[in-house]
Amino acid sequence: MTSNDHSLQLNQPSSGWINVSVMGWAHLASDFYCDILPILLPVLALRFGFSYSECGALFMAFQILANFIQPVIGLAAVRYNLNWTMPLSILFGGIFICLVTLASSTWILIATIILSGMCASTFHPVAGGIMPKVTPKNRDVLATSIFIAGGNIGFAFAPLVVALFLEHFTDDKLFYLSFPAVLTACVIYMRKLHTKEKPLSSSHIKNVDIKALMKNGPFVWFTVSFALRSLCYCALLIYLPLLFKNHGFDTMQSAGAVTTMLIGTAAGGLAIGGLSTRFGLKFLILSTYATCFAGIAVFLWMPDLSLITYVALFIVGASVYGSTPVAIVWAERMLSRSAAAFATSMMLGFTFGVGYILSVLTGFIADYFGLSFALGITLLPALIIASFILFLLKEPEDKELQAD
Repeated sequence: MTSNDHSLQLNQPSSGWINVSVMGWAHLASDFYCDILPILLPVLALRFGFSYSECGALFMAFQILANFIQPVIGLAAVRYNLNWTMPLSILFGGIFICLVTLASSTWILIATIILSGMCASTFHPVAGGIMPKVTPKNRDVLATSIFIAGGNIGFAFAPLVVALFLEHFTDDKLFYLSFPAVLTACVIYMRKLHTKEKPLSSSHIKNVDIKALMKNGPFVWFTVSFALRSLCYCALLIYLPLLFKNHGFDTMQSAGAVTTMLIGTAAGGLAIGGLSTRFGLKFLILSTYATCFAGIAVFLWMPDLSLITYVALFIVGASVYGSTPVAIVWAERMLSRSAAAFATSMMLGFTFGVGYILSVLTGFIADYFGLSFALGITLLPALIIASFILFLLKEPEDKELQAD
């Protein structure tokens, strides 16, 4: 071992539950700042005179950068050390998104949102590469669950925290909410989670043949099905606060509705992921599509503050996001082992990016026919088409199980 290798080894983050917990907190902070914008859309729409479609386009710009770039960064992180970007992504992503209420013009607002989205795109692929290095031996499932739960909790409670903040302070003080991002970045540096790792030799790096993947018909159609499902999640995330605002509810009540749905996403992801060992992947995903359809229909029928509405929103959240871990397993089984990381990035990044783009169509329809009608006419048919595509696909076999 050379002196340089010894130095790199000393600088490596240690495995253990403290670092796993720090990574879970870092995921919480990163996803918290990713979900601040939706609850601010009514404020920004009033200040800048945005229409429904313009609000959708604004959030779409943020999410396209936060999702579409992830597969590219994930592939780059295999060959180059990008660990140093993780604390910076949280720090500047949080700062930029908390500056949006200080924007003096539309162009400054758009620039601030774009910069925050670029920062957010870095965290997930880089953090995903760091997690195996800090996970205690043979405890990868529990460690990953802690990491994922952190992100779900941060994303779920961001609207409620921001609404509470705006209840007590003016929106020009939102910048103070970036303090947790500064604190999180400092803790990451203290725990050496940003440090370099010994670069892989070229023999250990396997290139992913993107052209071959794009010619893989079942994989492409499965991605289309999951992207249509993502439309439901993305559109509700964007337009739910605006819909409740239109029905005369205040910011706090709108945030409560969004938080209810997002708590459902956290619960659904864990619950349905665990059921995958007892039921087939195809059955589980089709079940979540059907449940999501029913939940959306009930919610649009009575979008108020009744118990039925909150239960419907929770079910929508649980079903619309519950298919995510199952879809990742499905995609990884369709592709070779070397392409598993790319498949995960497609399911967690690309499909959500497509969902946010399609949600702009919902906004255009809402400008002319109303938001409730627009949500119904775009989301419900999307789930029907997604279900039809998935029904025609053959569930991939578990190659590892066959090998055993």
